[in-house]
Amino acid sequence: MFNYISAKRGKLSNIPYNITRDDIKLMLKVNEHDKIECEKITQSSYRGESYYANDGKPGNEKITDTFLAFAREVLYRDEKTAGFIRDYPHGRIIRQAERNHFYRGENKIHAKSIASIYRKPNELSITEKIDEKEELALYQLIADMQVAEFNNFIHCFDLVKQWENAGFTVLHEALAQHYGIKTRWLDITNDFKVALFFACCYWDNTQKQWFPLTKAQTEKNEDTKYGVIFHIPKHVADSLSSQCSDSVIGNDGIYGIKKSHAIWPIGFQPFRRCDMQTGYGIFMNEPFPLQDDIQFEKLYFRHDEKLSKWIYKEMEQGKKVYPNEGLEDFFDVIDAIIKTNVFSEEAFLFGMQHSKYFRDELSVKECLAKVRLFDVPIKIESSNVFNLSRQRLRRMNHKTKDLDFEKYLGIKLSTRLVCYP
Repeated sequence: MFNYISAKRGKLSNIPYNITRDDIKLMLKVNEHDKIECEKITQSSYRGESYYANDGKPGNEKITDTFLAFAREVLYRDEKTAGFIRDYPHGRIIRQAERNHFYRGENKIHAKSIASIYRKPNELSITEKIDEKEELALYQLIADMQVAEFNNFIHCFDLVKQWENAGFTVLHEALAQHYGIKTRWLDITNDFKVALFFACCYWDNTQKQWFPLTKAQTEKNEDTKYGVIFHIPKHVADSLSSQCSDSVIGNDGIYGIKKSHAIWPIGFQPFRRCDMQTGYGIFMNEPFPLQDDIQFEKLYFRHDEKLSKWIYKEMEQGKKVYPNEGLEDFFDVIDAIIKTNVFSEEAFLFGMQHSKYFRDELSVKECLAKVRLFDVPIKIESSNVFNLSRQRLRRMNHKTKDLDFEKYLGIKLSTRLVCYP
């Protein structure tokens, strides 16, 4: 598959390119080819096959040059094998099979596609006039406190404790992002169908359900007439991520390269919404919109109900991206975390640590005074503010008792020992 803009204009550009139904069909075809390729290599790996010519096992092409065979194993087989364990700056991740392209789908044209923590919430307002930078920092502080409370909430479950005891990283911020809490992560996928679904459907928060866009919704104005697909080839994304290392990881998480975006795998997590969306993410340490990143193609397509209904059906009314995996029984708790004005001291200190503004400019005492400026003042309590009943907790833990991770995820876990000089 080619880059539409570079192929048809001779160079990359931030100017959007209008794609046709035929273009979408081509992207779906390439996506299916990627999927089949990953499944083929994954099953080959599970059978114990390799590219070494002398392994004595049947399989794919055999390579007599040992170095080339090793390179093929590490650079191709490992990346295409679901369940491969790898360490990254953000943790030890159980990877999904990696396809050749990354996408993000949006169901209308936005001025800025940035992480949700940088979008000012409509439901919050401040009673006193303060500096705009400080006001935004307060909104972000509350979002960080919500992330901390979400992390405390999911750590009530044995499943999460088992995950960490096994040595895998629970990406609580990336998980929180998938359940409606504002974070510094921006969702990316390597499955074009997932991106197309998000570009053609909408979430009804009242009914807690996905629906295909209707003509009445898409014809409201020029921005709503178009769905948007952001696209970047894997080899380009890899070159950006390779420039990030442990040396750029600090209290604020993973720094991206200046004026570009590094894409990181979320992989398999204790709760399945991330991997069902073949989720990846961009950690935005500052609000740099995708619209300004020349490495990402901006592909616009004209909405129509037929396409929306088709992808809605293909993704089983949203069940393929929002599966029933346990947390749907606790939406009341997640909604309460999003709407609360009462936080624990632990959550407050987490927010302070992650706020460059408050960490550099204000003391804890001064910050506590600032959070009382909201119409509904923010309160800080000494103990945890969200507690599950024993009955609900017992019911959830019973489902995951003595869990076999490989069976639960439908994969085989693997890793490869590599010696570094």
